This record gives sequence, structure tokens and C-alpha cells, in this order.
Amino acid sequence: MKLFNKISQSPILFTLVIAITRLPFLFFGYGSEEDAWALPLVAERIARTGVYEVSRLPGHPFQELLYTVIWNAGPVVYNLFTVFISSFGIYFFIKILQHLKLEWKWAASSFAFTPIFFINCTNNMDYVWACSFIIISLYQILKNNFLFSGLFLAMAIGCRITSGAAIIPMILFLMITENEQLLKSLFKLVLFTTFFTLLIFIPVFKEYGSTFLTYYEHFPIPSFAKNFYKGSFGAFGITGYIGVLILVFYSFKKLIKNPNLFKSPIIVVALTGITLFKIAFICLPLKSAFIIPVLPYMFLMTAVLCDEKIQKWASILLVISCFLFGINLSDPLRGSKESKLSYSFDVSNQKVVFDVLSGIFTADITKRINRTSFANEVIDKAKGIHEPTYVIAGWYLSDILVLQKGYENVYVKYGYYTNKNILDSLASIHYSIKYLPQQEELNDLRFGNSFTKTCATPF
Repeated sequence: MKLFNKISQSPILFTLVIAITRLPFLFFGYGSEEDAWALPLVAERIARTGVYEVSRLPGHPFQELLYTVIWNAGPVVYNLFTVFISSFGIYFFIKILQHLKLEWKWAASSFAFTPIFFINCTNNMDYVWACSFIIISLYQILKNNFLFSGLFLAMAIGCRITSGAAIIPMILFLMITENEQLLKSLFKLVLFTTFFTLLIFIPVFKEYGSTFLTYYEHFPIPSFAKNFYKGSFGAFGITGYIGVLILVFYSFKKLIKNPNLFKSPIIVVALTGITLFKIAFICLPLKSAFIIPVLPYMFLMTAVLCDEKIQKWASILLVISCFLFGINLSDPLRGSKESKLSYSFDVSNQKVVFDVLSGIFTADITKRINRTSFANEVIDKAKGIHEPTYVIAGWYLSDILVLQKGYENVYVKYGYYTNKNILDSLASIHYSIKYLPQQEELNDLRFGNSFTKTCATPF
């Protein structure tokens, strides 16, 4: 504890130590999501052709274009970019708390070690990029630097377009704190944000026009049980979620006792940010990582309203949940490795595993290892195929395309989910059609019809 207190005397030293805790976990591929593996493929195509291409709609041009600079550098360098940017996010989160004359060490520690944030600091995804740029933009608002606030908010939007909602808490902050300069300040914020956003999205407009704003959701929203898991234990872990509930309970207890606190500019910012991004998650609860934009607002609020002892214990519980007492959805191929002290049970026809010796963060690392291992097994098996073969790879497609470079078998083609007309066309030119495990179900679900098993056989 003495060492922690010493480190937390300096925001720079604290941020550096947090960054170091990420470094051992950068060597396990690009991430546990299929989108993480699509990014290097798109970066390579853009770098080679000079033509912009989305990794997935509606486009994430700031990150996609920046990755073209290092398109062939490999996963460690890609992941280092995320460590670097997330470290700036943590540093400026501390600067916001300092600007507000708040004790920052426990709030910053909770933020840095929230499992879903920690996970996405060690892969190449854009979640913490966008979150970090939102934090920097908010800090610039507090310092009345509207040019830089607009620039960083535009960068956040260029990573995840939903980040644009972050301008609403900033506008409310200005409306409460500004008097004579209100209209001028609002004009500057909106002008600079709009200008830089349009600048970043020029390549997207050029290639896709306004159609890039369409979001294609091929699969139905999961059950309530899965969605609740993703927004609770899947994001915070068991002990971490308990810690968050304690923080929220004491925060609202204080707000109820002191209603005037609702008029505080920073509380307005925090509550608005929490509400907006929580609603966004509820509307599209596909991944636990979609809860990440809520985190800085939540820990900002609790830093204001909770005493140091409560923040300390919540922070400890969040750190524990990264490494112990995890609860995960089980999957034999891309799920996490289960320890000897794990227990499984069923919830809504889904196998769930409680693992004493593996937390949410460590489970994600084993998911990354398992995912890569399976993709390599597919590539090795494909080497022995000597007839035209088409494989419905589904969510493994990007992993395989990245990992097989230099070892491609000209007889084997991999595809994403594929409709019946295309499969019939391939069969007519004597392709043997295969599907990877579980992908036949998802292929049918994608196209709303049961046909995959009649057209293809297991790989």
C-alpha cells in the first residue's frame, strides 16, 4: 500500500505503471473478437491500393487509416498503439479529477482495472481509443480549449461514431457554467467538432456516400439473460460488479440526501454521460465492450460523491475481478480455458462457467489463445486438401486469412456467411463445400433459412 501511495503521488508515474501492467498481455494475437482480426486485413488493403475500405460499417476511419502506417507490423505493435492511446485516456482522466480538486488515485485505479477496459487496452480494437479521446475532449472543455475539444471529440467519432453523443454532456456543462460567452462557446464547440469530423470522414463519404450510416445487423438481439450478463458480470466480473453496485448505491444515497448536488455541473455531465451511453448499450447490447463509454462518467461521479474508503474497496474488488472469480459463457472452441476450480451450470440454454482461478481479464487471454489455436488447426488441415474447396468460416474468417499468409492453399477458399445461391453456384463448378463448427447454425440464422447442411458438410 505504501508503494501504491507513492506511485499515486504523480499522475505521470501512475499512468506509466498502469501502461507497464498491460505489456505482458500484448503477445496473444489481435484480440478475442473477429473484428480485431479484420482490422489488419483492411489496413493492408488500404495501404496497398490507396482506396479506403471499412472494416465494418459504419466505418471507423481514424483508426483504420492510422493502422495503414503499420499494416504489416504484427499484433504486438497494433496492440501497443492501444496501450499508448489508453494511457493518455487514463492520464487525462486524472487531470480532470485534479482540475476539480478531487482525490484521484482510487477512481483512476478503478477505471484502469475495470476488466472490460483492461481487456481492450491489450488488443487492437477501438473501444478504448474512442473512450480516451472523449476524456481528453472533456478535459479541454474544462480548460476552455474548444479547438482541441472539438478535435479530440472528432477523433473519438472517427473511432466509434456513437461517440458523438458525448457532445451533449459538454453542451450541458457550458449551459450551466457559461453566462455571457455561452453562445460563442457553444458555437466554437459545435463548429470545430463538425469540421474535424467531416474531415476525418472524407474517405468514407468518397467511397460509400451516405450509405455508410447504415448499420447491418445480421443476427437477432440475444436473450435478456445474455444481455444482462454482458452489461454486468461480463464487463466487471463478479467482485467488480459488487464494487460498482456499492459505489452507485452510496453515490445515489448522497444525491438523495443532498438534492442540490444535482445542480453541480460535473454531476450533470456525469449523469448525462452515464444515461446516454447506457441507453446506447441497452439498444444494442451485442458486446460487453459497448459499456466502456459509461466508465469515465461513472467513476467521475463516484469520485465526487463517495468517500475514500468506499472508493478504495471498490477499486480492490475490480482488480480482483480481473484475475479471479470469473463467470463466462462457455464455448469449446473460442471460450476461455477452465481451471480445476471451475463450476458449470446452464442459464437460458447457455452453459455458464464460474471459475475461481480465472477472472474476466485472464479468461479473455485464454480465449485469444484458443481462438488462434483453432484457426491454425484449420490452416494445417487445409494444407492436405487437393481439390477445389469452399469453407464457410464465419467468425473465424479474418483470423484464418491473417494467420495463413505465406501458407495459402490455392485449392481452398474461405468465405464469411454465404447464401444458398452462391453455394449452389460453387457446387455447380465442382467445389466441395464445408463449414467450420457452429457456423452452419449461424449461416442459417444469418439468412433466415435452413439450408447450410444440405449444401455443405463439416470441415
